[in-house]
Amino acid sequence: MSEAIVAIPEEQDLLLSTLSPGPAQKRLALAVVAGFLVAVFIIVGPLSTIPPFRVDAFVPAYSAAMFVIDAITAILLFNQFVILRSTAILVIASGYLYGALIEIPWILTFPGVFASTGLVGGLQSTVWLYFFWHIGFPMFVIGYALLKEANPTKRLWYGTMRSAITLSVILTAVLVAVLAFLCVADETRLPRVMLDDFRFGPQWPFVAGPVALLSISALFGFGSANVRCSIFG
Repeated sequence: MSEAIVAIPEEQDLLLSTLSPGPAQKRLALAVVAGFLVAVFIIVGPLSTIPPFRVDAFVPAYSAAMFVIDAITAILLFNQFVILRSTAILVIASGYLYGALIEIPWILTFPGVFASTGLVGGLQSTVWLYFFWHIGFPMFVIGYALLKEANPTKRLWYGTMRSAITLSVILTAVLVAVLAFLCVADETRLPRVMLDDFRFGPQWPFVAGPVALLSISALFGFGSANVRCSIFG
C-alpha cells in the first residue's frame, strides 16, 4: 500500500517546534548564554588554581541522563517530522540521535567508569569523542536553521516517511561508528590534548575554541529559526 502524502504547512502553529519564541524565551536564551560565559570565566579564572577532585558517580549519571534525554528528543522529533514532513526537523532529529549514539563510545573510553583506563581506547579517545560530540551537534543545529529558512520546495519531504527516517538513522549511526573507530583505533596518533586525567595540554584551546564558537552560532541559529531548545549538554 502506498504511503499517503499529507503535508501540513510549517507556518501552522500546531507543535512546539513551529511556535515562535516570545520575549520571555528570548530573554531566557540570552540569560543562558550570559550565565554560560560567566561560568567559563570563573572556571578558567579564579577557580583555575583549585585542584579538582574526582567524583566517580558523576560521569555515569551524567552520561545516562544525556543519553535518555537525547534519545527521547530524537524520537519525538522524528514523530514531528512524520506530521510536518519538514526536512529541517529531520535534520535536528538526526542531531539528537547523533548526540545519543556518540555518548556510547565516549562513556566506554572514559577512564574510571568501566575500567581504570577506560574499557576501550585511551585518554585521547575520550577527549576527542567529546570534541566530535560537541562540535557535531551544533552543525546539525545550523543545518536545521538553514533548512528552516529555505524555499518551500526544499522545506518539505515528498518521499516516504519510512525511507527518510531509516536513511537518517543509518547515516547517523555510520557517522558515529566511523568517528568512534578513528578515536579508538588510532588513539596513539591523535593530538595529545590531555596530559593526564586532570591536566589539559597546550593544544586544548584549539579544541575548546571551535566548540564554543559553533555552540554559540548554533544557539543564535536555533533562536532565529524559532525553536525552543537548549544546545548545551
